[in-house]
Amino acid sequence: MKLLNNNFLPFFKVLIIILLIPLNKVKAQENYFYTNKPYGSESLFNPLSLLINGGYDICQLQSVSNRIGGHQYYKMAGVVFRNLGDPFNSISNYGWGHLVRTELLPLSFTKDKMQWIPNYQQHLIGGGMIYTAMKEWYKEHNFPLPWLLSSVTVMGQHLLNEILETGPHEGYSVDEVVDIYIFDLGGIVLFSFDSINEFFSKTLNLSDWSLQSTITLPDGRVNAGQYFAIKWKYPFSDDYYMFYRYGMGALYGVSKKVDSTDFFSVGIGFKTKHLIDVNEKFRQRTIETSWYAGVFYDRNNSLLASIVMSGVKEYFCMIDVYPGIIKLGEFSPGIWTVIGRDGRIAFGLSTKYALSLGYEAKY
Repeated sequence: MKLLNNNFLPFFKVLIIILLIPLNKVKAQENYFYTNKPYGSESLFNPLSLLINGGYDICQLQSVSNRIGGHQYYKMAGVVFRNLGDPFNSISNYGWGHLVRTELLPLSFTKDKMQWIPNYQQHLIGGGMIYTAMKEWYKEHNFPLPWLLSSVTVMGQHLLNEILETGPHEGYSVDEVVDIYIFDLGGIVLFSFDSINEFFSKTLNLSDWSLQSTITLPDGRVNAGQYFAIKWKYPFSDDYYMFYRYGMGALYGVSKKVDSTDFFSVGIGFKTKHLIDVNEKFRQRTIETSWYAGVFYDRNNSLLASIVMSGVKEYFCMIDVYPGIIKLGEFSPGIWTVIGRDGRIAFGLSTKYALSLGYEAKY
């Protein structure tokens, strides 16, 4: 316990200094990413769903258990906070030049040296967008200091994700150092400016299309995944948009405007299967992938339904219907199912009112 506490202190000193920057003085005049829609993926967005989808996102990989009780949280947290508490030692082991080429700047374009891609996509842009959305959630629900509560919530899910990505006996690593100190905190700072939020929300239609976060019985597994979608209007058309969905993999395609509010999107690409170590001296990883395809239907950038298929056996077919499609009087639940080629099927019921539950069985 003493060792873990000592590792906590340097990290929290840096975090407190950053969060005390008066970013709340840059006040938005409107909501950009969260407007309290009663339908679609936005209706399920809240602090708990963010912690599950963002924190356990890494558990979609084949090499990481998706059982909540399947991790050595204390030991893994100790590794993460040791690296965060002594960042320069981690960087020295990794090499400053190597850090700049593979983690910080888009200077390397081989598969094993492109760690900068998720740093910019998921951590800087995705994390920054989530910071604004969560700040708007707290504001809409009349919480005080929404910027501070959002910062704590967002950094909490980032830390949980880093802990779950780390082995309990791993050595020094720059992964969490770069993610947390540069890109996660950088995303909060970047998306504290209205011009940035306006560009990503109105020009790119950046949206949170995360899964319906659920705990499944009987083994306590999580259905979780943090995904973002972009729809960028083609200059030569009023009805067609470039479509890009990213998270644990990426889909590239096209979106078609159905009417003034609804879009139909289709994409193909790759899904991440698991991480591969590429260096024995320090932790440096690349990804192994498989094929990926999906169709999506959204309203005002809030995802209503999707069917996604992949070559990953545990996630062969994923079907999601979000609140707003099925209506039982005033009650509109979401439903989902995951059909695997490994002989397992899972399904669940989601609602914005409580933690969602599901069931997993063999077939």
